[in-house]
Amino acid sequence: MPVRYEKNAYDPPDAKRDGVRIVATRYWPRGLKREAADLYLPDLAPSTGLLHAFRDEEITWQAFAKRYREEMKSQTSHLRTLHWLSERAGRRLTVLCTCESAERCHRRLLAGLIEKAG
Repeated sequence: MPVRYEKNAYDPPDAKRDGVRIVATRYWPRGLKREAADLYLPDLAPSTGLLHAFRDEEITWQAFAKRYREEMKSQTSHLRTLHWLSERAGRRLTVLCTCESAERCHRRLLAGLIEKAG
C-alpha cells in the first residue's frame, strides 16, 4: 500500500489524505497545536548540529543527506515500526516538519527510509 506522504506541519490537516500525522522535528513547531499531529518523534529529526550546518550553508545538500542517513541508523526501531504501521496495518503516514520546500528537506529522506525499513 503506497502510504508515504510528506508536507509542512503548518499546512492544514487533510482527513482524507494524511492518515497518521508524524511530526519529525527536533523541537515542537512554534504555534502548532498538539492535536495537529498523532505522533511526535524528535529522534527522527536531524541533529541540531547537522541542521545548523546545512542552514548556515557549511555543508551541501548531498552532505546533509548522507549525514542524516547515518544518524538514522540508530533509529531502526522507529523506522521499522512506522514501516510496519504502513505496510502491514495499512495506515497512511504523513511525515511533517517545518521546512518550506520538500525538495531539500529531511522529511523526504525520512519517508524513503521508512519505505526501505521493512
